[in-house]
Amino acid sequence: MEPSNDFPRSLHPLALLASREAGADGYAIHQMDPAGGRREVKFAWGAAVPEDAKKGFSVISFPLRAGDEATGVLLFVFRGAAVSPGAQSLLQRIASAIEEVWRLSLLPQTYARNAARVGELEAELADSKIADRACGLLAAGPPAPEAIDTILRHVESVLRPGRPATVLGELAEEIEREIAERDLATRAKALLQRRYGMSEDQAHVHLRLVSRKSRKRLRDVARDLLEESVSNA
Repeated sequence: MEPSNDFPRSLHPLALLASREAGADGYAIHQMDPAGGRREVKFAWGAAVPEDAKKGFSVISFPLRAGDEATGVLLFVFRGAAVSPGAQSLLQRIASAIEEVWRLSLLPQTYARNAARVGELEAELADSKIADRACGLLAAGPPAPEAIDTILRHVESVLRPGRPATVLGELAEEIEREIAERDLATRAKALLQRRYGMSEDQAHVHLRLVSRKSRKRLRDVARDLLEESVSNA
């Protein structure tokens, strides 16, 4: 099953790696509705997880919590009546990591709430500053031209982009650059793997060595490699 766009795509390779190392014949990750109890398969591989206890199969499950409630479940299916303690221990360890990744799906909502709250407070503070200054000018009663110039300068100063907005903007740009750089590196590694039969680790080490020797950023080395591949095609 193809990974869902609504959830971190790293969930699938993590669960697949756990299945392979533990000798599981299949896995599934279900999203659950805590209120209604409904389940929806988000990721799955290999043997289907039986709905009910089925002879000849063993199922090990782990709840996936986001906040205080279990909003998902991770299930591994084994052909056979028993699962070794070693396999169970391995799955328990990686299930904890998968649960942490599961929580990534909530990050946009959490960030959005926090950013909205910061925006509300910043607007409230700016409004208060402008109102207090305007009321002060009214109470002082200076000549109208002077009052107008004063309040206009004050409004302009108060409404300049505040520190939270500036920091959020810079952080967003930084993360966007990092995502773009990782995409370049991933594509370059895939090219090296196809062309020279390298493993993912070998391709990564190769890019880093070229980066160090050429004194170029890794993203620039990756871009050069991809552009060279296109020009030679």
